[in-house]
Amino acid sequence: MRDATEIAAAVRSGEASAVEVTRDHLDALAERDRGVDSVWLVTEERALREASAVDSRIAAGEDRGVLAGVPVGWKDLIDTAGERTTYGSAIWRDNVPSTDADVVARTVAAGGITVAKLATHELAWGTTTDNPHFGTCHNPHDHSRVPGGSSGGSAAALAVGIVALAPGTDTGGSIRCPASCCGIVGIKPTFGRVSLAGVHPLCQTLDHCGPMARSVRDCALMLELLAGAAPGDPRTPPVPVERYRDALDRGVAGMTIGVAERFFFEYTEPGVVTPVRAALEALQEAGALLVEVDLGWTESGITEDIYLAEEAATLAPYWPQRRADLGADVVSAMEVAERSNVIESARQQLVRLGYRAELEQRIRDAGIDLIATPTQPFTPPTIGTQRVAFGGNDSVDVTTAMCALTEVFNVTGWPAISVPCGIDPLGMPVGIQLAALPWRESDCLAAGAVLAT
Repeated sequence: MRDATEIAAAVRSGEASAVEVTRDHLDALAERDRGVDSVWLVTEERALREASAVDSRIAAGEDRGVLAGVPVGWKDLIDTAGERTTYGSAIWRDNVPSTDADVVARTVAAGGITVAKLATHELAWGTTTDNPHFGTCHNPHDHSRVPGGSSGGSAAALAVGIVALAPGTDTGGSIRCPASCCGIVGIKPTFGRVSLAGVHPLCQTLDHCGPMARSVRDCALMLELLAGAAPGDPRTPPVPVERYRDALDRGVAGMTIGVAERFFFEYTEPGVVTPVRAALEALQEAGALLVEVDLGWTESGITEDIYLAEEAATLAPYWPQRRADLGADVVSAMEVAERSNVIESARQQLVRLGYRAELEQRIRDAGIDLIATPTQPFTPPTIGTQRVAFGGNDSVDVTTAMCALTEVFNVTGWPAISVPCGIDPLGMPVGIQLAALPWRESDCLAAGAVLAT
């Protein structure tokens, strides 16, 4: 399987045509997806149209685009003009957007080819991608296990080579968790770094969109393209965009990496801790200084009331009259939201702001460049698992537990990457999470490239 950087180089040089690459991926799609079920819609007509346009530009001597001929899959939470986009819900089963999301438009303009719409947890309200309306997505490494979520289809499709790039969305860990589960790379950028225009909202003060790929290099390539202020999206400030690929050869010599021992390692399974420790040793050998850091975080900390309030507000126009069109986990969450206290939600937003400011100051004062944690406390559970043991509790909701180590960086809005760092005793992938201060995606990518280019 060639990565995005390799495919684009081949098409740009004339070694292969965009149409040839596209047909190869379309022809292999069904076979590669067998038993994984990551694809909900094959967009063959659009893909070949886009590929032909790329080849025409090349023939005319025009700009080929940095993603020339690269097959891209889109999480079915992201609008694609003229192609069904369901948001994983029966409510939007027949929804066909008239315009592309900003991230899609940027990708197509750069020569990317839209080949598929990919599985997602219903309305992104979960981490298993076990969808009651459109089917269950399976982990490519063990079909009895979940691929993570809510961008589970994106991670699974990348792992089996259906696509070379598959941007995801992340509200509490939905890029990083499936990246860890499926053994690929995913980066959640700083809040506002990538536009959410045309992305169905889940929790608008915590939502992020970012690249997922098989390599750190491909994530850097795509982040350069997706990052930056978008007209009409006030969430994207005019912060200059770096050439992130330049960070890949920088290394970590002289960096100080804070290792979040308390909570993050305390409640993580030994089979996950071992490869993460090995990755930390590799970073240390590459010149990084490791120090312990306490993030003052627990899995039940700040987010639950905020999630409920904002998620419920998004779905309120359809509740309860479309209750029958919603899966059990979404219905349960809406029922809890109906009983929730809006005053407490507002109070938690203030707590969140205070926590973010205090933590940022503490990290800066300590001279820490990166924070390292396991991405998840355990490798993927079996499909259908509802509750797991975590944090000394024998019965914790699976989504809460899977996001326990990632959601802190949605609360802060800081960039964080998950990079594969080994396997557990069952042969399942393990990821290490590396987070940085706002707008320092390049530090995440530099360290990630030391472990997995």
